[in-house]
Amino acid sequence: MTVIALVLLALVIFAVVAAVTADAGTVSIDIFDRNIDTTVTEIFLAGVLTGLVALAAIVLLRVAMRRSWLRRKEVRELRQRAQRAPAHDTAAESRIVDPDDDDAYIRRNRSEPETAVTDQGELSPERRHE
Repeated sequence: MTVIALVLLALVIFAVVAAVTADAGTVSIDIFDRNIDTTVTEIFLAGVLTGLVALAAIVLLRVAMRRSWLRRKEVRELRQRAQRAPAHDTAAESRIVDPDDDDAYIRRNRSEPETAVTDQGELSPERRHE
């Protein structure tokens, strides 16, 4: 593959040099009822520019399609992972709490056990005497 690519690249370079350095006369082109007088070199360079723009469009399309494919693949994997994972128990979170019970939210959401305070300076004055 590399050898073929290098041979093709050498042929392209030879064609570009030959087209640009050739002593070509003017050519008359009729486009949309207009007559344009130009050289063969200008026509060749216009073709090269058109080819480069087409190549850029193909590369951008390929990159976009790959990105879209990867995104769909990731979504598919995440859906499969979500289906395999056990359902989260929302019954404890959806309990109705008595509005008069101020500490119900704290008791329900307490994740760590209370630690004993050993320093008497950290206790409130009412709890120091207990």
